[in-house]
Amino acid sequence: MSNTVSRRTFLAGAATAAAAGATRSGAIDANFKTGFIPSDTSFMDQYYHGAMRMVQSMRDTQLDTIVSAMETAYGLKSKGGSINSHVVYGHYSMFAGSRDVPGQPWVLPQCGITPTQAEFDAMKKGDFLITDRVCENTRKVRERGVYVVGVTNNYFKFNRTPEDFLRPDRHQLSLEDISDLVIDSQVPYDNGFVHAPQLPQVALCPASGISQFSVYWACTAALATLIGTKGKGNASGAVKRYLDILLERFEMVGADRPKVDWIAEKWADLVLGSKARMLVYGHPQQVQSYDGARNIFVNDAYICSSSARIADQFEKKANDVRRNDIVLIGAFNSDNAEEISVARYARSRGAYTVAFCPYDCEGDSSGLRLFKEVDHALNTYAGERAGVIDAPEFPEKVSPVAGLTGDLVLWLLTAQWTDHMARRGEMPCYWKGAHENGGNEFNALAKEIFDKRGY
Repeated sequence: MSNTVSRRTFLAGAATAAAAGATRSGAIDANFKTGFIPSDTSFMDQYYHGAMRMVQSMRDTQLDTIVSAMETAYGLKSKGGSINSHVVYGHYSMFAGSRDVPGQPWVLPQCGITPTQAEFDAMKKGDFLITDRVCENTRKVRERGVYVVGVTNNYFKFNRTPEDFLRPDRHQLSLEDISDLVIDSQVPYDNGFVHAPQLPQVALCPASGISQFSVYWACTAALATLIGTKGKGNASGAVKRYLDILLERFEMVGADRPKVDWIAEKWADLVLGSKARMLVYGHPQQVQSYDGARNIFVNDAYICSSSARIADQFEKKANDVRRNDIVLIGAFNSDNAEEISVARYARSRGAYTVAFCPYDCEGDSSGLRLFKEVDHALNTYAGERAGVIDAPEFPEKVSPVAGLTGDLVLWLLTAQWTDHMARRGEMPCYWKGAHENGGNEFNALAKEIFDKRGY
């Protein structure tokens, strides 16, 4: 590729290469391109509009499929079958549906980070499995009579994945090969919504978390409705309502993009002027850890495919927080004592503290609140105590939006920080998915650049 490339030419070329099955094949190059024309659309806006399109398209095209899947699940459960959920890719999804998430009714019981052999062995004819993983075990349980619903995911081959985009071992089976029914999450095959002409090797800022759990919580809304009404409830209405509420909340978050922009600009000032590190915190959830991370937002920000390399776990550097470091705290609610304690500690060390959380709980913003304890905060507009869908016979509303609106804020901030850095000629390093062809090689080269600069 020439070093002189317009954004329009680059994107058109990338699309052509993808169609030909040649995307990002060839020599691995982690260098940043020069001579490009900056995009007229900020990276933050690219992410926001991509997320909105994805959820809207899900609502417009997948409603009947989601309802059909959950009617099947309910019917099999009524006949004594078990319901299983393996919606665990990528990093966000490992923790997003854990049992301690407010609004999780556990009607689609999640496995851990990776389902065990014992869990597969226990599945029998007449059971139900929803999954975003493609593996031999899933193919085998389907062959012995488990009804499998697949959710499209960029980590595994599905009908939009170009040939040779994934590692060879990821091309042995496709999602369609192991599924009776496929819900299209609308996820882009290359995961990211941000296309930076400076770094065409990677699509930046992942869509995987929002795509997978928009589907999972919509399915939960439908299934809880059917269970609570003994199969007579309006599952379609529950799915519509959930996705409509989610889109409304995303619009509220989007209205705060001017604030996102100036916070992200300050981040760029601190990284370039003070060699700031970016440390991410959220209270530990009741989950198996991933490389030490036990929180939905930390795990998504940290070494996730298409994420910025600068993001690190706060716990790893807690004893070495420096003046002008950036400490980002993500929260489901605004009154968690551990998150408030970290905010106070980080500010006492002179760090620049930013939080995203709901500003209230069902209308109450009194008392100690995280957003009052940081330098700047962004509202996730998810002040419910639990979920947003009333399902008969369930003690609390099901299917929350807090995790999804929080993830949107996380990636808007990351995208716009990247935009400010890139427009100053300091494009940050990103992680390429290890599941992608050449991902490990790219990351090894990018590490050398990151280690020298710190971003």
